[in-house]
Amino acid sequence: MARTLNDIQQSILDKKTHTVELGLKVLTINEQSTLTDLTSTSKVAIWRLWVYIVAFAIWTLEKLFDIHIIETDKKIAENEIHNFLWYKKKALLFQYGHALVSQTDYYNNSDIEVSEILKSKIIKHVAVIRKIINGHGFLELKLAKEENGQLVPLTTPEMEAFKAYMFLVADAGTYIQYISLPHDSLKLVLEIQYDPQILWQDGTRKDGTDNTPVINAINEFLYTLEFNGELILTKLTDYLQNVEGVKIPKIRETYSKYGNFDYEIIDETYIARAGYMRLDLDNTIINYIPREL
Repeated sequence: MARTLNDIQQSILDKKTHTVELGLKVLTINEQSTLTDLTSTSKVAIWRLWVYIVAFAIWTLEKLFDIHIIETDKKIAENEIHNFLWYKKKALLFQYGHALVSQTDYYNNSDIEVSEILKSKIIKHVAVIRKIINGHGFLELKLAKEENGQLVPLTTPEMEAFKAYMFLVADAGTYIQYISLPHDSLKLVLEIQYDPQILWQDGTRKDGTDNTPVINAINEFLYTLEFNGELILTKLTDYLQNVEGVKIPKIRETYSKYGNFDYEIIDETYIARAGYMRLDLDNTIINYIPREL
């Protein structure tokens, strides 16, 4: 970003006061000594006028550099490769209740409050997956918004609006399948060997600061998973091992399901159909065993 004209002039004046230390090679010793005589404080002194002229030239050049950067960034933005990241970015830019500028792929937000813009950007999580079925390729977009700190699916009107938006911004001829579903469920059977100094036999902390530290840790782990990321049970075990008072966590059984399907066993990894999961607390079993060692 270009400096102000005043800043550039001041920089030159500051350098002038240290001329002797600079030892400018383009000047003879006698010429260098004469620079110290430039003590006039008049705004129209010849040396001050030259400072202004040079500063103005530098300022003009820096302004031109700024214009060049803006033009270059604009050209880059207009020639983005329409890859997975591009589709994800476009999905996140969707504004519910607003219309695109005619014949463009952007909104006119010049007269809209920032708070309203942020509120209209309802989609918070996007995953773009390329799929091929019977030799035909298409894109699958998994979507979720957030309510009260929880991931939730888009409503029917929201999904309809988003599809209309993507029809206008996506590449012509690209088939897109849209998925925004309620969370997948995770059911666990755990054995927690705990430190009796820290936890009670029901898993609550003895200092009274947390009644469900293990359950809270599982929920935190699931929430911090990358959207449409892979659940890895080994990593969940490692995460539980960091809970104060938990000595040895063992995952005995793991099950998952989505929609109205039945629970199925998870061997080691699982990717949620909805892109995110929640712990089924009603069907999860945690056995707490004191460990004295």
